[in-house]
Amino acid sequence: MRSVRVLLAAVAVTAAACSPNGAPSGSGPTVPDVTADTVPSASGGGGGGGGVRFPRLLTPFTDCDTLLDHVHAEARERVGPYGLQTDPWVHWMEGDVPLALESVAETAGGSNESTSGPAGRFEGGDGSDGGGEFTATNVQELGVDEPDIVKTDGERILAVSENRLTYVDVSAEPVVTDTITLPQGWGHELFIRGDRALLFTNDGNRVTPMPVDVAESLDGADAEAEFAVPVDELGVLAPDRFGPAAVILDIDLSDPTDLDIVATLRVEGRYLSARAIDERVRLAITSPPSELPWLHPQNRYGEDLAADANRRIVDESTLDDWLPSYELTTGGDTTSGPLLTCDRAHRPAEFSGFDMITVIDLDLETGLGSAVDRTSAVGVMAGGQTVYSSTDRFYVATTKWWGSDLAAEDDTTRFGEWNDEYETDIHAFAISPTEPTLYVASGTIEGSLLDQFSLDEHDGYLRAITTRGSPWNRDATSDTHLVVFEEQGDRLTAVGEVGGLGKGEQLHSARLMGEVGFAVTFRRIDPFYVLDLSDPTDPRVTGELKIPGVSTYLHPVGDDLVLGVGQDATEEGMTTGLKLSLFDVDDPTDPREVAVWTLDGASSPAEWDHRAFQMWDTTAIVPVQTWDQSFNGAVLVEVSDGIAEIGRVSHVSDDGMPSSDCRTLTTDDVPEQSELWWMVSEGGAHLQLCEDSDRGGYGTWYCEVLPLDQAQIRLDGAAVADDTPTWPDVDDGDRIEMCWPDGGRQEAIQRSLVIDDALWTMTPSALQANALDDLAVLARLPLR
Repeated sequence: MRSVRVLLAAVAVTAAACSPNGAPSGSGPTVPDVTADTVPSASGGGGGGGGVRFPRLLTPFTDCDTLLDHVHAEARERVGPYGLQTDPWVHWMEGDVPLALESVAETAGGSNESTSGPAGRFEGGDGSDGGGEFTATNVQELGVDEPDIVKTDGERILAVSENRLTYVDVSAEPVVTDTITLPQGWGHELFIRGDRALLFTNDGNRVTPMPVDVAESLDGADAEAEFAVPVDELGVLAPDRFGPAAVILDIDLSDPTDLDIVATLRVEGRYLSARAIDERVRLAITSPPSELPWLHPQNRYGEDLAADANRRIVDESTLDDWLPSYELTTGGDTTSGPLLTCDRAHRPAEFSGFDMITVIDLDLETGLGSAVDRTSAVGVMAGGQTVYSSTDRFYVATTKWWGSDLAAEDDTTRFGEWNDEYETDIHAFAISPTEPTLYVASGTIEGSLLDQFSLDEHDGYLRAITTRGSPWNRDATSDTHLVVFEEQGDRLTAVGEVGGLGKGEQLHSARLMGEVGFAVTFRRIDPFYVLDLSDPTDPRVTGELKIPGVSTYLHPVGDDLVLGVGQDATEEGMTTGLKLSLFDVDDPTDPREVAVWTLDGASSPAEWDHRAFQMWDTTAIVPVQTWDQSFNGAVLVEVSDGIAEIGRVSHVSDDGMPSSDCRTLTTDDVPEQSELWWMVSEGGAHLQLCEDSDRGGYGTWYCEVLPLDQAQIRLDGAAVADDTPTWPDVDDGDRIEMCWPDGGRQEAIQRSLVIDDALWTMTPSALQANALDDLAVLARLPLR
């Protein structure tokens, strides 16, 4: 295990004190004794609990029969002629009430997950296997690491770009020691520790629906009649299809010249995010049930028959259709089975959908091993979107954009109100260095979370900040409110609340730390709020500042300053370019904007992903991309009593087109009149042959590697056959790259690191080192 010593942090964030059993001090029992199904409603303290609703107790399933009986009963009640995923836009005008609308949040808004926090400065030595000083990932909570596309320990850098993992040794002269191709997927991010990396991604998963006897399901009715037909015959559901799959890769780093994927875990569902505390990793996966072979009516006269057949399909379903399964491959061996045991699954007494949130425990030292410990996985039958973790609690939250009360009502005129009536469920899990993760409590709050920064824990209290209502409706009745929760039994009970922030506006950033908090709302103007959180039963707004523009990421600088990253805007609310704002919050009743830095027509990935932001001493490193592509790079600003630009770095050379080591291919190298021939001849594409060691890419163009057996080119006059191409000048490891203009995406800086005296920046195509003192280029290493 690497031990790192914190030398400097942008702000001190006090973690919640832990009792020996892992519970926050004063927060009640770690594992409540859940025996009742219902509890009476209650009101929170402080703000009266007006924005809070308390769900009834979550109940663990005692065995698999109980679990299956529960889903059968709930599904039979909700299934209709179009299955459980009725299309509301097609049928609600005819009086059909859409069912299972909890999934709308995922399809409409996607994941709210992002990551952030005070950038730290670390030092190896004293028994660690790291090198000198270096920066870590910018995380939300000190001591709680977050996965990212690039990681370092001061002696090496591991970076993920375009399905490739690259190992760079920076202990002496920087050198790429190995690069491996990863399985296809999206959203790759990783942790590293010692000789191991755990990498997480999302991918598709082949699913085969269970067979159904249509004639039997319809009580002997003619299956080819006009009343109802199998969904697959309608072309809606193919016999074999793809569903979501979360993929975890266990990568051996012991030989930097020969990286090896030693194990792969595939889980039915979607990977949300993960957190690591020392060697222990917790990751959250949300899994929808299998798509059953619903029957759909050809017209409305067959709806009753189809609904009856679909209820029979529900009755015939098994646990495999409702619980996520896993497949673990180590070496040549594969094991599979249910992801969690039935007695580790819980259900809300108030129905929250058929999805399953599963929290899995992993170890960075032992990796995936040869088996999955099902007894350590814990699940809640609900959806999941946003992940936040303190040092002893792991939270998964879901915004339900269409409330269950709306879905149950017969008055379809209320469908117009769906965007104003939504709420967020929050589920808390206890985590400790030695014990399996345990479900402990749940709560519900009105409104929607912005991202993980909408949640924060301090001294055993969870603070949640949401936007209630839509700021875009004609009444402009939306507002932002904060609720303080305390664990009482297995409920997150509101003990304090403050609301009314940003009337008619939407929350755009929040930072809750210790006894103080900050929030920014925006529609046309940017109110910056200061919150006093010292008394959890009485949170208060102490100060407000209205300025043009909006800050979408807030980073504390020392005790009295906050740096905002966002967009400048006109008085009408039209954004005009990147803006850095420095707020003086020494007097919480009178926050002031004391410095501003702007760049017209620019944006930064740090606006929506805090991991793109980096802080080194008093220097902020902010990736920048201009809308007209006049500058792609990173800006370094000194942040003290003001904001002063001190330099810029870019991966683009002065002539705008970095030289490539690859050999340019012309129309003479391409079969005449082929698709490639036309693309190259008209100047719309650049084709090049790269040897294994060549630096690829082509300036600000996007370059894609073509498989050699599909490139269809001829080299040195040797014709390439359609089936078995042979090229005299091509060796194993060489590649063909096809490039075309792509707005500078390949040279847009995504991340930055500082290692000793060098600033490292990462684009999709390369890692580059610049000297910190004069920003001279020291090294540039390809990632493809």
